[in-house]
Amino acid sequence: MSTAIVIFTHEFEQIRQRKIGSSSNFEQLTAKNRKLTHRVKQEWNNLSVEDREGLKEFAYDWLEPPAKGVFNLQLQIRVIIYFLYLHVTNQREAFRSCMKAINTLVETILDAVEREDPHYQAVLSDTLEQLYSGAIQGEELKPEETRDWLRSLSDEALGEV
Repeated sequence: MSTAIVIFTHEFEQIRQRKIGSSSNFEQLTAKNRKLTHRVKQEWNNLSVEDREGLKEFAYDWLEPPAKGVFNLQLQIRVIIYFLYLHVTNQREAFRSCMKAINTLVETILDAVEREDPHYQAVLSDTLEQLYSGAIQGEELKPEETRDWLRSLSDEALGEV
């Protein structure tokens, strides 16, 4: 797993620096991300502490906003030029799929981190107990809205703690 994390970190850095140049590279990275996402979902507790820490560090680094100032203006210009390049070379969809896969991986890692936090588990148990006891009433949710609703409930409960 450690080797895969190093490879992914290198490939993610290529995306950030706008160095990937073909749709097939985006498609390969998308496939790798999906495999890693599946592995994180299925085997988080079986991963070594070092691998879990490396994945956490990657997720937090990925979410960190860029620095502000003159560097930010240069970055914005580079991003615009890169998006124009993606448009001209017809790689927009491959890039979007890759970014979606990376974001899904980051969300999966953060979900796994939340699940292993004992405070989170206690708050989640209390919230679910309130739901089952009828203390919280609400509207019927569609299946696709359930995850967001549960996340908002747990966020509210954590805010109270």
